[in-house]
Parts: sequence; structure tokens; C-alpha cells
Amino acid sequence: MNMKLQDRYDYIEPGDPKHEALYERMLKKEEMSGYYTGVTTTGIACRFGCSAAPPQKDNTVFSRRLFDLIAFGFRECKVCRPLTYGTERDEVETFAELILKADHPEKYLKQVSPGDTSYRAAKRWFEQKHDGDLQKYMYVKRVNHLLKSENNQDSEYTNIITYQRYWTPIGVLIACFYEGECCLLEFMDRRALETELLFLKKKLNANFKKRAGAVSRQLGKELQEYFTGERQTFTVPVASIGTAFQLQAWDALKEIPYGTTRSYKGQAEHLGRPTAVRAVANANGKNRICILIPCHRVIGDNGDLRGYAGGLDRKQFLLELEKSKGLQ
Repeated sequence: MNMKLQDRYDYIEPGDPKHEALYERMLKKEEMSGYYTGVTTTGIACRFGCSAAPPQKDNTVFSRRLFDLIAFGFRECKVCRPLTYGTERDEVETFAELILKADHPEKYLKQVSPGDTSYRAAKRWFEQKHDGDLQKYMYVKRVNHLLKSENNQDSEYTNIITYQRYWTPIGVLIACFYEGECCLLEFMDRRALETELLFLKKKLNANFKKRAGAVSRQLGKELQEYFTGERQTFTVPVASIGTAFQLQAWDALKEIPYGTTRSYKGQAEHLGRPTAVRAVANANGKNRICILIPCHRVIGDNGDLRGYAGGLDRKQFLLELEKSKGLQ
């Protein structure tokens, strides 16, 4: 499996053998620790050299990337400024500051400062400094804005969609639940996530609320078992919303056995629509419930991985995980 991918998403909680040593390094304000700190009581993300009063040990988590703490719902510390700290070029810092100041940043880098080409340098800087994609960072911040409680007080919406985030070896997942069923499970950095959430909000006439429940806890447990290779099937109830053809395509995905793959052509033939390969691929791309509805198990006729909204590196990881555990 892709160990480099797992190393990128390293996340250390209290109780982890690494936590004690990292906490001591944080207290010493060791800048070059290779980790960022998340304070669970305040929702703040800091660098190790932050001059603010240190949090209690049990209220700290550590992540290799600032990106992932933001994806998990933390926000950048205004004291230590972890996003822009160490920026050497004025135009890059100015551009990054525009993103920080905007509670709801523009969707695309080119729109942050129209006519300004410094976004190109900022994108390269973010990749080098933060090991990530600045464009996806903005997607995540827009989703965080959408989910804020103050943005979910619309009286016209009479229902509630609850949500929870989950840390996995390949990134942060967000799940949404409606009437006891999972209606969305996506990686937080998916480009279309904001659009999907707005669709659910309108379709279900609902505001979003962060709330744990029996089904969200069950999903967390089953995801943990899946990623450790202890679970091959999920029992969490799902509720897909789509056209009749999309629902048929998604049902066909659930029939692909763990540890195996099927081509897009094979899926179309399975549906009795052998010429609908393109339509099948489009339907798979509209699946809002990844892993539970395993669109990652569909590959090209020649064995190529091809499209996966979560990223081909994640698709490869999932297929290798299932293949290795399926053989045991």
C-alpha cells in the first residue's frame, strides 16, 4: 500500500504512543517538529512556535499538515498565523492574507485578486510549504463556512441534516445523516463537495448541524475497522438521492465484491445497458457516498484506474487495501 500517502495524513491523538513526545516538543516550541497542533477545546490550529498559552495535553491533537486540521474543522490561529508564517515573498504573503481574511473565499484562485498573477507563485509556495493544493484548501474553507452554525439558521428549512468528520489514513471524510441514514460520505477536499452539500440542503429542506448519534458512531467504528482490514462490508443504512438510472448504477456498485474490480463496460453490461458505458461513468461520478457505495472498484477496460473524485492515489490505496485483506 501507499505508505507515503499514509504518512502525509498522520494524525496523533491523546493515547497514541507518539503524543507524549510531540506534546513535550510543542511546549519547547520546536519549530521544525514537522507537525501542527489542533486545540480541541477552541478549534484552533497552531504551529509549534505559537506564543499563545499552551493547551492542556488532553486537549491537543497533532497533524503533519495544516491542511488536514482545517479540513477537520479547525481554524487558523491569529497569533502564530500557521498559514503564512515563513513566507519570504511579499506578493505570496499578501495573496495568502486575502484568503485568510475572507470568511468565505472565492472558489477559484484566479478570483481572489482579479488580474493578479501572484496566485501562481502562491500555489507553488503552498505545495512546497504545506504539502498540499492551495486551490483545495480554498474548497475546504468554503465548506467549513457553509457548515457554520450561524449559516444554518434559515427558518425556511424545517429539517436537520447532521454531520460528522472522520480522520482516516488517507484524509478527512465528512458524513451527512438524515432520518437515521447516511446520505453523503466524501473526502473534505473534493471539488464538488460544496455543490453536493447545497444540493442536499435544498433537496431535503434542511439546515446542517454537527451532532453525534448512533448511526454516526456506528459509521466511525465501521470505517476504522475497514481501514484496519477487519471489515469487508458495511451495515450503516444509506440513502442515495438521484435519478432512476443513477440509483441502478449505484446499486450495481454495491454488488461488486470486496477485493475485486469491474470495468465500466462490465458495469454497463451488468445493468443490461451494454452501450451505456459513458452514462455509467457519469453516474459513478455523481455518487455522494464513497467507500460504502464502492465506486473505487470500477476501473478501465485495460486495468487503468481512471477517474475518482477523491484522487487516484486514494483509489489505488483502497484497491490495494482490499486486495491484500481479501486474500487473507
